[in-house]
Amino acid sequence: MKWNDHPALRALHQSLTRYMAEHADVADWQIRAQYSEGCQSLLLGTAGNALSVYQDRSVDDLALSLTLYCPSPDGTLLGSSSGSIDPRANLNEQLALIHSSALLAMNPFYPLADKPTGDYPKVESGDARLVNHLGQTHADLIARIAAHSLTLQAVQINSAELFSNVHHQLLQSSNGIDARKVSTDLYFEVAMERAPGPNDQEVLKYWHFVGLDDADLEAKLDAVAIETLMTVAAELPPSRDQATILIDSYGISKLVAALVNQLDAASEFAKGPHLLPGDSVLTGTPQAGTDQLSVSVDPSLAQMAKSSPFTAEGLIAQKAEVIVNNQVLTQLIDARMAHYLGKAVNGISGNLVVNSGSLSKAELLSSAKEVIEILDFSSLLVNAATLTWSSEIKLGRLYRQGQFVATLKGGIVSGNVRASLGGFKFSAQRVKRNTVGGYFEAASGYDGPEHMLIWTGIQIAGQAENS
Repeated sequence: MKWNDHPALRALHQSLTRYMAEHADVADWQIRAQYSEGCQSLLLGTAGNALSVYQDRSVDDLALSLTLYCPSPDGTLLGSSSGSIDPRANLNEQLALIHSSALLAMNPFYPLADKPTGDYPKVESGDARLVNHLGQTHADLIARIAAHSLTLQAVQINSAELFSNVHHQLLQSSNGIDARKVSTDLYFEVAMERAPGPNDQEVLKYWHFVGLDDADLEAKLDAVAIETLMTVAAELPPSRDQATILIDSYGISKLVAALVNQLDAASEFAKGPHLLPGDSVLTGTPQAGTDQLSVSVDPSLAQMAKSSPFTAEGLIAQKAEVIVNNQVLTQLIDARMAHYLGKAVNGISGNLVVNSGSLSKAELLSSAKEVIEILDFSSLLVNAATLTWSSEIKLGRLYRQGQFVATLKGGIVSGNVRASLGGFKFSAQRVKRNTVGGYFEAASGYDGPEHMLIWTGIQIAGQAENS
């Protein structure tokens, strides 16, 4: 797909040129465009876990949005407003609506990011196999799912979904920025119950992948089958004022992302909780035997959710170490925050890369008298300001002296990110995971340890010991 001759984009540019010639108070603009192609398959489980496709469709979508910038007459304020553009409707009327909204949304003036002096680097933000052969690649993935489903025992697949997508993205601005990339993603969902029914303990799981290399569909199906069989015999966890838990890469990525968010210069400008260079990321005194946290932000990793040659403003995305051995090295500073705070812009943006530990999962489980492994959270919520977090335990395991004791379900686990960094250990094993982003979660890419043992600042509300 070539943006240069796209009729909707060309029409928007022409209307924008005419409109700005008639409205001198509109000084700048920014256009975001995304053309998406997708294959979507819905599958129904039948006897023996033979899957049948009951809905199979190809979709395409064009999303255009425009931001207009209107400085005040004295140059101290800047009004801005964004809106979606419908290429089929009257463009002049849509521009007028965005313009009027911008005049009502004034903030302290800031200049738009400058056009980079160099070229954007080449970043493998998508999988070429999906880009070049979307339909066939999607069909091959469906065949893999169907073939492996037949090997599952003692479970019944009720349904499954696979969405394969290619996105052609464009960012343009009035000061000459013209940034483009192609990204890909896969969404896989499966619902299972123990066989034979009745269907009263269904397990539903979903995953995001960026490309075929991280789409370990067979392993995911096996993991859901194991979880489905475990769920039947689950019990509430014991209540603990000071618990030791083991979380996986999903939990680690959520906690680290919330912490790194306080390194964003926007948090300082908003006068909310934030961390500055030289600050320690933990509260209190570190306990004996704890690991230390080091985090890099990297936009150049191949086929990751936050891999991109450019930032949201159109700057060249930069890689940097932001935390080393529990100490903040640098903030993430975009052009707007650099202007407001009088700091140098750095354009740091990308995937989270977290340091490894030295122990295996088995060694982590046996390193404490009692460990509650959380296999799945119902909804892990992290407060961006306080960095406290909590969730119901959707599924877990109880270990004592490294030995499995019981399967757990229910109860509430809670903690504080910075307090937990006073007593934790990472696993030596590493994984990559991606969240594409949507209505409920921001996009994120994570490259780091597979597991994390935490023994400080964790509470569990479950059943009393003698229940």
